Amino acid sequence: MRRIAAWTVVITIVVGVVLGGCVAFAPGWIVRHDLGAHGLAALSAADRLKAMNDVRATVLQGLAALVALGGVGLGAAVTLRQIRVSREGQFIDLFTKALEQLSSEEVVTRQGGVYAMEQIAGAAPHYRGHVAALLAGFVRQQAPWPPSRPLEELEAERQNYTGGLRDDIGGAMAALSRRTMILPGTGIELEKVDLRGADLAGQNLSRFCFVGSNLEGATLARCDLSHTTLADTVLKDADLSGATLTGADLTGADLTGAIGVDQTRS
Repeated sequence: MRRIAAWTVVITIVVGVVLGGCVAFAPGWIVRHDLGAHGLAALSAADRLKAMNDVRATVLQGLAALVALGGVGLGAAVTLRQIRVSREGQFIDLFTKALEQLSSEEVVTRQGGVYAMEQIAGAAPHYRGHVAALLAGFVRQQAPWPPSRPLEELEAERQNYTGGLRDDIGGAMAALSRRTMILPGTGIELEKVDLRGADLAGQNLSRFCFVGSNLEGATLARCDLSHTTLADTVLKDADLSGATLTGADLTGADLTGAIGVDQTRS
């Protein structure tokens, strides 16, 4: 706002100087140019004054119109800036609320936060990198490998999951695979996550990094895994039928019983 105020002062001064010059010197020059030396000499003093005043009135009308147009343009610029500031404030509020939802104790609320983040990334491109990093961090925190809870307890819970994942984690993986928030040429860091039995069929996981993760029994059929890092990843009994593995790193991966992949690639 200070910059706009400074420019307003500068423009006002420049316009004032131009107006003063035009009012003082332009009428006489225009009259002399139009009538010529002989025509000007033939006019009486009163007629010359009247001609100059007529020209001065016309010049002032034109300049007034230009000033009015400039004022409209400046007003539009200020209004546009205010709209942008207001929209940014709305995005910040939405972003903050989505963060609060992601930290909720309720699964359904966290799931809502995931979808809110995806919508923010679609509406505000400058938030995309932040949203991608947050959702990746959310998956790493909510589904760590090795797990922070007893395996028996987790296995009992997994029996009630749809698609092998809790709803909030599954929602985050689906949102990331839609890539609304992923910047071109970048990947997603999902090292050491627990995605055992996850149904990720058909998802675009290109350039994701699953180093040290456990995807035992996961369904990865028809997934785009091009340039995906699966080094030291457990893919035991995973289904990779029809998956794109161009440039994928399977160094040290456990492919025991995996379907649709050359066992010699690990």
